[in-house]
Parts: sequence; C-alpha cells; structure tokens
Amino acid sequence: MISSVRMVGITAMFYISGCAGVPRSTEPLVGAWIVEDIAGRGIIDYSRIELVLEHDEQFSGSTGCNLLLGRYRVDGSAMTIDVAMTTRKVCPEALMYQERVFLGAIESIDSYRFDPTGALVLQDGNQPWVLAQSHKRRP
Repeated sequence: MISSVRMVGITAMFYISGCAGVPRSTEPLVGAWIVEDIAGRGIIDYSRIELVLEHDEQFSGSTGCNLLLGRYRVDGSAMTIDVAMTTRKVCPEALMYQERVFLGAIESIDSYRFDPTGALVLQDGNQPWVLAQSHKRRP
C-alpha cells in the first residue's frame, strides 16, 4: 500500500509535469483553424474544413465530409502531418473530391508559416497548399 506522503508526492509530480505548458514550437499553432483555400482552388461554398491542433501534437478535424484524427510534428518552421484515421461517410462527389485533394495536400506539407493577416499557410517547399484562418471554438 502506498503511504499518503508518497501519494501526495506522486500526485504533485504529475501535476507539475502537466503544468509544463505548451511547447514553444507548437504554441502559435494550437487551436482551431478553418480552411479557406486548398492549392489555390478555394473550397466549395458552405463546406467546412477544419483542423484542430492540440498541445500534445495531436489533431482532429473535418474534411468537409468526414472526420479525421492524427498527429503533427513541428521543428522550427518544419511541420509534418500524419493522418491516422478518417471516418468513411459517403458524401456528394464534389465533397469527396475536395476531401481527397485536402488529404493529399496536408500529407505532403513540410513546413508552415503565417501570412501578414495571421492566416496559417501549410506548404510543400515554397508551394502553399492550405490556407486556414484561426477560429475560436465554442465551449
């Protein structure tokens, strides 16, 4: 059996490590991002493509048709996104095509930057693939 003193010490250790904060490299990226453009083509009116980047380098979101989950890695301005799973809902063909283009775009990116408006630009080399605006999620 663990003594109460030892239990307090273990609890404090987890509490302190949990308060370490957001890694500086991911801090500006954390939050919800609404995609406004994919590969210079825009997106379908009234479709909503969203990436939610978490503190622990996990992400979730929507392709405009299906939900997606995965991990992202950041090192300076270098960034990779690995999609681990998507749901398999069938949508109208135009949304399914847009989804394929979006998934291909985010899986090919190797860096990110912010444009002068604060929009997140995900790119492959110097080729911008995805442009997203920050969005505050409703609780």
